[in-house]
Amino acid sequence: MSATSMDYETADLLVREVQGVTIVRVRYANFDGMAEIHRMSGELDQILDRGVRKLVFDLKYVRHAGSAALGLLIALQKKMDAKGGKLIVSHAEKIDELLKVSRTGHLFKLAPDPRAAFKMF
Repeated sequence: MSATSMDYETADLLVREVQGVTIVRVRYANFDGMAEIHRMSGELDQILDRGVRKLVFDLKYVRHAGSAALGLLIALQKKMDAKGGKLIVSHAEKIDELLKVSRTGHLFKLAPDPRAAFKMF
């Protein structure tokens, strides 16, 4: 992964674009606050509105994710599907238990890290 063309940060996300793949990393350890989830959803909508169709959602810094985070991921997956895009969740081990309990793991393509996710496009 080289030739980074865009790097920026929001209150909630670190965003990079590498060779046509957008990597979005959640900035906090607790990915469950309703205010943050709502704000992040708006930020992700803006990213998708710019035409992003290859998205890695990276959970590297996350230690805990709740049902609101799962709702955001499901909504994001549906939006990507509707736009003909592809979403890969990296560092998914952070939400493994949540995916098992909710029986939603099958909804997502999972990768151990962004480099592995990058190769899945």
